[in-house]
Amino acid sequence: MPQYLKLVLYMRVEAIVKLGGSVITAKDKPMIVNNRALNRLASEISASELEKIVIVHGGGSFGHPLALKYKLNEKFTGSEEQIAGFTITHRAMLKLNERVLEALGRKGLKVAPLPPLAFATLASGSLKSMFYEPFINALNMNLTPVTFGDIVFDSDRGFSIVSGDLLMSELSRKLQPLKAIFTIDVDGLYVDDPKYNPDVELITEATVAEVEPLLSRLRFKSSDATGGIRFKLEQACRIACAGIDVYIVNGLKPGRLFKALKGEKVRGTLIKGVR
Repeated sequence: MPQYLKLVLYMRVEAIVKLGGSVITAKDKPMIVNNRALNRLASEISASELEKIVIVHGGGSFGHPLALKYKLNEKFTGSEEQIAGFTITHRAMLKLNERVLEALGRKGLKVAPLPPLAFATLASGSLKSMFYEPFINALNMNLTPVTFGDIVFDSDRGFSIVSGDLLMSELSRKLQPLKAIFTIDVDGLYVDDPKYNPDVELITEATVAEVEPLLSRLRFKSSDATGGIRFKLEQACRIACAGIDVYIVNGLKPGRLFKALKGEKVRGTLIKGVR
């Protein structure tokens, strides 16, 4: 068997990065990319010069409105409308993924697109199986795997949504990166929404034990199809429990992703890996 086909990762992954859908798309404008933010984030990833990195991106205004419209997180009814919604939503995510790939490619990254529909299955909305070999092979060939939240087959419901946050958690637990970074549209973790409560303080550093009690107190409203900030933090805690430091930074603020990638002090929230 050729060396590059063996299911062995020859160098440790330096980072897994989530490009939040609320950052790379115009949240209130369906199917519109935030080109300024996306191109800058691609530049920051390239400038970091990390050799082993995995990128996950969210759906933003491409995926979430369609998933809600066609009730894709509910049990498959067999209706023509829901079947059409499956295809429409997946194609919308492929369009967004292509824009992400183009932005990264322009900055010199050699990308390998990996749609979840081809490597993951769910059961009642929870992960049932995931095929990791394409990620490991791509990394061993010095390619940058790029995947995204998407609609996938579900053995109980017919199909369901696998979120980018769940992919971050599962890939981190399998690939054991040095760090995991979530880019969102606020500065980090708060106990209330800073967009509506400007006096709330940023939590700059916390342990999993300190974050978990906050989950029941979070008052963020979620308008997406994948659980919002609470689910994101649950997955971040799972990553930290695997011994991996998790950074949550504002992807709309220049330089913050770059600093997190380089291990520099950055405004945001650090959830310390459990060691």
